[in-house]
Parts: sequence; C-alpha cells; structure tokens
Amino acid sequence: MACKSTSGSSKRKKSIGKATNNKPVVEQKIQKKDAINQLQVADKLQPSSELFANTTTTSMASALPIWGASNILTQKKDLPWSADPNGKLCYSKEVDNGKGAVLFWVTEDLEREAPTTLAGAAALAVIDAFDIRAACMHLIYAAHAAQLEQPWEQEFVINDKQIEDYLGLKKRTDKNKQQKLALIKEIAQQPCHITTFISWPAQGRVKGFTVSETRLWNMLEIQHHYESNLFGTQDLIGLTFRVKAGYWAKYFLNEQGRADLSSYCQIGSLSKTLVEDVMGVWQKREGATRLMIWLLFKTKVDIKHPLLVKTLMEIAYGSQKVEAARANNRLRNKLANTWDEDLLILHEKGWQLQFHAETYYSEIQPPAFGRSDRPRPHSFFEQLLSAQIWIGTPESFNQTMLTSDEDSNSTDSQSISNKVKSHYITNGLEVRALRTKNRWTQRQLASLTGISQSLIHLIEKDQRSITPENQEILERVLIQNCKL
Repeated sequence: MACKSTSGSSKRKKSIGKATNNKPVVEQKIQKKDAINQLQVADKLQPSSELFANTTTTSMASALPIWGASNILTQKKDLPWSADPNGKLCYSKEVDNGKGAVLFWVTEDLEREAPTTLAGAAALAVIDAFDIRAACMHLIYAAHAAQLEQPWEQEFVINDKQIEDYLGLKKRTDKNKQQKLALIKEIAQQPCHITTFISWPAQGRVKGFTVSETRLWNMLEIQHHYESNLFGTQDLIGLTFRVKAGYWAKYFLNEQGRADLSSYCQIGSLSKTLVEDVMGVWQKREGATRLMIWLLFKTKVDIKHPLLVKTLMEIAYGSQKVEAARANNRLRNKLANTWDEDLLILHEKGWQLQFHAETYYSEIQPPAFGRSDRPRPHSFFEQLLSAQIWIGTPESFNQTMLTSDEDSNSTDSQSISNKVKSHYITNGLEVRALRTKNRWTQRQLASLTGISQSLIHLIEKDQRSITPENQEILERVLIQNCKL
C-alpha cells in the first residue's frame, strides 16, 4: 500500500517556498498556500460514482466470502476460530454439507499481495481490535465492487466525504474533522486485514473451483490531502482510498462467467438505512447490530422459515455468554432482558418480527410484544432458547431485491405474518428437488425424518399427499439443512 501526500514532492514544495525581497512575507505565504493547493487538486484521485445518488438502496456483492467476513468484523472472537494445519488461526464456513469450504485468516500486513497470516495471540489481538463499524465499510466496498464489470481487475476510489455521507458521520457533532478522518482511516483499512481461501464444489452445471488464498480487499493507495495555513504548517483535510477486490470476485461477481457456467454472479442489495442504523446503535446495542448485519445475508437465503432463538443469541452475544447464562440465574435474567431490548430495537428499525405461536408463546415474549408485567415462568430460559421466530427485512430494504444463482425465487414486500401462512413444500416435486440439493438418498431422508422410505417414494411421485405433520417435518429437515 502506498501512502501518498497530494501536496506534491519535497522538491516542488521547496521551490514554491523561496522568498523574494520585493514582496511582503504574508503575500508570499498566501501565494505558497495557493500553489500547494493547486498541486493537491491536480494529483487527487477522482472518486467513483455515488452509491446512493438517486435511491436508498444499491446492488452489493452478497456471496459467502462477503457474509463470512461480515461475521468476522461483527462477531470477532465469538466465532469458532481454530488452528489450521500450519498453526495459523482460521475461521471456516462449510459449503454444501462439507463438500467445500471458505476459510478466513487475519494479517497485520497491508502492503504485500501475499501477506503473512497470524497465529495465536497475535491473530486474536488483530481480531479483537476490529471495530464493528468496519463491517459497514466492508459492505460499502461490496457495493462498489458490484458496480464494476470486472471487479477482480478494476479498482474503485472512495473519499472521506462519501464515507461521511454513507455512514451518517456528517450528523455527528461530538467529533471534529481530525477525529472523523482518523476514524474513517482506521475502519477503511480493517476489512483489508482479512484473507480468504475458497474450495467450492460443483453445483448444478457450474463446475467446482479453488481460489488460492487472497486478500479480501486490497488497499492499493491512501491519499492524504493537506491544506497549508498561514503559519506554514499543514492540516489534514481529506482522505482518498483506492481499493480493489480480491480474486474471489472473479468467481462470485462475474456476469460473463455466470453466462458460460464457469462462475457465479451473486448480487444482493444494500440499504443506506441499514448502514445508518448500524452506525446509530452499535455502541449501546452491539447485539442488535450483529443481528442486523447477519440477517441482511440470512434473509437472502431463507425468509420463509423460523430461526431458533438460541442461534440468534449466539450470533448476538456469543456462545460462551449463552452457556454461562444457562448455568447462572442472574446472568440468565440479564441476558434475557438484553435479548428483549435488542428485539425491540429491530422492531423500531422496521424489521418484521413474527413469533412462532407454539414455541415462542406470549409468556416468554418481550413485554412490548406479548408478555405482561408478570415474571417469566420457571425454567423459561431453556424454553426461550428452543423458541422460534421469523424475522424479515424492513420494507424499505426491498426496493432492490436480492438475487443469487441458487435462489431465483423473488421475494416481495409482504409482511412476515403473511409469509408464515404460505407453506414452502406443497408437493412431491419440491420434496425431490430439495432432497437432491442436499445430495441425500430416499433412505437417508427417511432416516432423518422418521418417515418411511416407501412413503417418501410415493410422495415424490405425487401418489400420496403430504399431511400437515409430515409437511412440517420435511420442511424442518430439508430446508434448514439446505445451505449455501
């Protein structure tokens, strides 16, 4: 990474600074300031087009590597990190029931194309230093990359004024210009500390592929823009970043490759409102912030089926806190209260919540939704962990709908309550399609569901109807196991 000052070279500045005997010193200083500022304008990189020029949503790369890095920047040490064969600390996401994987590491090196990744305490120090607001920068980079035809070869440029607008920092009056620039520089670089290796299995007609370890985002250059004052010193007044996506983009953000079945073009949408909401609540409601960013991707994959509260709590607070709460009454009540408050934040921000009537009954729902002022029932926490809830994106997010190569079903702006009433599996063809996608035999599906193999065979041939009880079992087993 080359850090460049746009005030020109020292040799050029020296020639500008020569005094003449027949001009007042103040006039010479003003002329020097004007000349330096002219050099700044000449050298300054031109930023890429605005993401939200005429709309509140824009397209965004939404593939699994982007989702995984979002998890790293938000959940940090709460993710299941483990040592790889070389001893480096690694976070992995399985693909297609273990047939492939996406692996992530961290590095301190922002300059070399093939940086050294870290192990043990050194890696944990980098991970722990991640600012949750850097996840917003990561999403903004994913949006800029989606605007390019070949983002693995093309660069995009973004400056501090654009970032201030995207993140809502213009409204912040508690930070001066220098403090805002320092924050922007820090969170702009943090996504570039993540590297990834991808082993992707064949899916449908698209062949499998491997992407060697690559930096997720390459910070090619940071320009520092200065303005000289009358006292001869320079004040930092702006930053410009030149960024390029890693080689992963050739396989997940490639429209031509999608056409010839050699790669994917997985595009979602990013709402400016989401970014501003995250920036507005991250400090006081970290759990709600983690959930909003995770749900941005999860609702792309599946909006029709409920989520387990235990899973959501582990995302919001980490599995260690959840397990500690199970063993301690005080921690239990504290975590349950925090969960209720975070759900209320989601609701206030427009996320659509629908409680599963049989598992998330009114006595354990948040007071603002169903529970009265009475205490929660005995052993409520285990019941809460087993409860299920549907969470859908705010209607404002749906102006530009998410799309992917694997899910061509359009999602409209219905409320979650309407979605709950419609069943996903309605006939044998859908059962067979989902079973095949999971790469299961009829015998394996029978073992997982408890439904006889002969009945599954008849259902898939539409020679037997699906009872409501079997429908619920099939949906739970087939769809919840159908991962990216």
